[in-house]
Amino acid sequence: MPVDPQLPPVFTRSMALAAGMSRHQVSHRSRAGRWVTLGRGVYARSDLYDGLSDRDQHRLALVGTLLARRGDEVASHLSAAVVYDLPLPLTGAGRVTLTSPDLDDCTRASERFVRQVASLPERDRTHRTVSCCGTTWGVPVTSPARTVADNLRHLGLPDAVALGDGALRRGITTHDAVAEVLTRQERWPYADRGKLALPLLDPRRETWLESYSFARLHQLGIPMPEPQVTIRDGHGRFVARVDGWLHDWGVVLECDGREKYFMADLDTPVVRTYPAAVQDAQRLLARRMESEKRREEWLRDLGPEVVRWGTSEVHRSPETIADRIKRAAERASRRPFVGHAEYLPAPPWLMPAVGRAG
Repeated sequence: MPVDPQLPPVFTRSMALAAGMSRHQVSHRSRAGRWVTLGRGVYARSDLYDGLSDRDQHRLALVGTLLARRGDEVASHLSAAVVYDLPLPLTGAGRVTLTSPDLDDCTRASERFVRQVASLPERDRTHRTVSCCGTTWGVPVTSPARTVADNLRHLGLPDAVALGDGALRRGITTHDAVAEVLTRQERWPYADRGKLALPLLDPRRETWLESYSFARLHQLGIPMPEPQVTIRDGHGRFVARVDGWLHDWGVVLECDGREKYFMADLDTPVVRTYPAAVQDAQRLLARRMESEKRREEWLRDLGPEVVRWGTSEVHRSPETIADRIKRAAERASRRPFVGHAEYLPAPPWLMPAVGRAG
């Protein structure tokens, strides 16, 4: 059979046999790499799987693992984060992670998945749908609060804060609900990590890069900045809305992702195909960067220093950014801030920032 029969994106050996394939054909496609093995007797076509994003590959791997396991396990940790479409570490979700409530068993790991063993009360589990390649599956998964709590314990601080911020910002859970789960987990592995990360969560931060950056710099001794602060001049005129503001240091912090300069708009089929569209996109980028330059000049005229960075720098050399912020604070201390800062309402669990009045 040179061509596969009509099969769903994730299918089992029995489905392939029922579609008219022989046992030899099934085995040959798996051995030859034409099919990706997602679990014991569960497959996806390699040409389909290889063309997917990392998130969608993980979705198919999760569905395949659950189909192969057929136990009382649920998607958890970063696999649950994929189900809820929460921010992930730059390294991705890794292997599929499941949690089993069978406390008589033990944690196990294979090349394709990790199975944790932990108590799993009904309030900590639910069902959600996962969609990919035009197909939708229902999967058992830890609740949003349990998902955030598990990841606050298991991830490094910057990734944990970024994931938690994303969950609170979208409103799929609350700080109190996550705190309640962590209280029940106070004797569990890595409980101290969760206690350290929870007070730092702030849904006012708007992007993964802001959350990751501020938490990583916090580890290096930089105070947590006030996020999304509006800066006005002495006459009350709008100057800028900044990613982070260290009032006592007189420093504006700016995280420069692709979206800030509309660079993501350049990576479209239209722009890649037509020269006129390329020229229009380049002019748009030039105008945007000129606008950012004027904006930074206006901020400096009011007294603050401005420190910017991108994803690569904060991931690879955050110490360099921390040093630049400290040097900027020294320069800013020589002149007063003559503008006015307006803050978004702070979540109730955060300590009020010194100098919040602007």
